[in-house]
Amino acid sequence: MMNKISSINRGFSNTIHILILATCIFLSGCQLTENRPIESQYSHYYLWLKSLSSDELLIEVSKQKQNILSGYYDAEVNLALLYSLPNSPIYNPYSAKTKLNKLSPELQEAVLISSSDFGFLTMMKDQLNRQILTLNKLILTEQDSQETQSLLKGKKIEHEALMVKYQKLKQQINQLKEIEFDINNQEQ
Repeated sequence: MMNKISSINRGFSNTIHILILATCIFLSGCQLTENRPIESQYSHYYLWLKSLSSDELLIEVSKQKQNILSGYYDAEVNLALLYSLPNSPIYNPYSAKTKLNKLSPELQEAVLISSSDFGFLTMMKDQLNRQILTLNKLILTEQDSQETQSLLKGKKIEHEALMVKYQKLKQQINQLKEIEFDINNQEQ
């Protein structure tokens, strides 16, 4: 009987050791999975877009517009990235910013955007804000330049008209001097 109890205790002890070992393995597996970095899909997509030609970009634009019609949320973001790409045939920072403004932390959670992708998109929004401010300043500067050019052109025309009057007055003065000279010569 003692042998049976001892045998049961050893079996029970082995079972506990196996359970503890299995628990450690499972817990270590969970730890490894939890710390694995999540891939950034949008930054990879943006880098891929930079490698495309203009024709390939136009094809990608059509594809993303079709995906939007099919209800794919990622297509909205992808189209925003296409709008923000400087060498894109549809480059438009205003449209890109509008599309990216639709993103919010709640939306991030709803569509499971990784935090690295959300950070990337937030950074793009900030860059687009700066770019739009710079473009707006450029537009104002161009308008000021056009107004200055118009004013300068008007002043140039006014100057030319004054020069014509000056030349006429100079001719008249010379004619009067000749007349005066003739009169003085006749009196002598």
